[in-house]
Amino acid sequence: MQKKTKKVTTDDLAIMVAKGFENTATKTDMGEVKKDIKELKENVKDIKKDILNLGDRFVSFHTFDSLANRVKVLEEKKK
Repeated sequence: MQKKTKKVTTDDLAIMVAKGFENTATKTDMGEVKKDIKELKENVKDIKKDILNLGDRFVSFHTFDSLANRVKVLEEKKK
């Protein structure tokens, strides 16, 4: 036994989509979403500052490698 299926028109689809958006809009507290986005932006800003400040606290790999080689040469001369 075959089921009869109703053909869905573009108007029917538009109505279904509109109803879906209405339900979503009523369920979502946009103020909370905006607050979360603001908090995320502040966190990203702080992370960027931290990353930029890393250079002030640590030497570059090239500098460290160069210094390590100089120390190695001095230690070998001492022996």
